Amino acid sequence: MTALIRRSMRFALAAIAGLMLCVPAWAGPDVGEQAKLKTVLLDGKPLALEQLKGKVVMVNFWATWCGVCRAEMPGWQKFYAANKERGFELIAMSIDEDQAELKQHAGKHANFTFPIAWRWDDATDDNFGDIIGTPTLYILDKNGKVAWTKRGRVTPEQLAAVVEPLLK
Repeated sequence: MTALIRRSMRFALAAIAGLMLCVPAWAGPDVGEQAKLKTVLLDGKPLALEQLKGKVVMVNFWATWCGVCRAEMPGWQKFYAANKERGFELIAMSIDEDQAELKQHAGKHANFTFPIAWRWDDATDDNFGDIIGTPTLYILDKNGKVAWTKRGRVTPEQLAAVVEPLLK
């Protein structure tokens, strides 16, 4: 390869990489925007964010194959149990491809009392866009607007720092 071709290829790759930085990491609602979610939980009950007005809601997109997700779930259960009576709700939205596998996993972890739904159910309608990494969390304020979002590991301390002021 000639030096000119190599330089041209490097320039093209750099331009593509620069353009990728301009594209949002995910196309879900931004902070301050209204979230939309209607789904059916694994137990068959319908759930819509409108039902949860007045509560702080964590929508957690996860998968059974996600090691970080599985490691965080016991902490989410603990946080949920400690804050549910204060107006906190958690919805675990699985992005697994196989609903039967999800149900099997949920059956093995019956100690998780927060609602679990399968995102790819035909009854699910939301505006969270493509979830390109798990876990992906959205914290919604009492009016259903996005207050905070994060992709990747979130510590219980980080979660508390975001949720506590919203519960007041």
